[in-house]
Amino acid sequence: MLHHAADREKTGLNHNMKSFRVERLQNELKKLMNNSLSTKLNDPRLEWVIISDLVISKDLNYAKAYFTHYNNPLSHDEIKELLYKASGFFKKQIAGAQIMRTIPEITFFYDETEERASRVDALLASVKDDFEDNDDYDPDIDFEDYLDDDEIFDFEDDDEDLDDIEEIDEEDEL
Repeated sequence: MLHHAADREKTGLNHNMKSFRVERLQNELKKLMNNSLSTKLNDPRLEWVIISDLVISKDLNYAKAYFTHYNNPLSHDEIKELLYKASGFFKKQIAGAQIMRTIPEITFFYDETEERASRVDALLASVKDDFEDNDDYDPDIDFEDYLDDDEIFDFEDDDEDLDDIEEIDEEDEL
């Protein structure tokens, strides 16, 4: 969840007591919203929707809620719209829990982490398949067989040249 860490860095929070409070609030709000989604909000269109991360602004007035969904036939945008319509319900739940003095404005974003991970896995699998299909590959290939002997640089033969460089460096220091 790289974008979530970047959001936390943008808030300018360092690791003092206030950042621990904000982090604890973020976790509590995420739990509260997930609990509300699964048990209190009776909208079958929002089944299998989960708040995967929540980031609160430094002034606690704004919250970004990242959501994912499984086995849900609706598109990301349709679910996002339903969550926006339910944001008043979430605000009432936050107010009722009395964990914050001010209730943040909530914006919803689809969390693409799962899809990105799937794409990376697919790419790695295709590379692995290509790699395994190559019967010519031999891990014990001796690369010296493919190199020209003229191109190999032997450092032992040039010890005299290194001595010359050291002498030049000593002269520069004087």
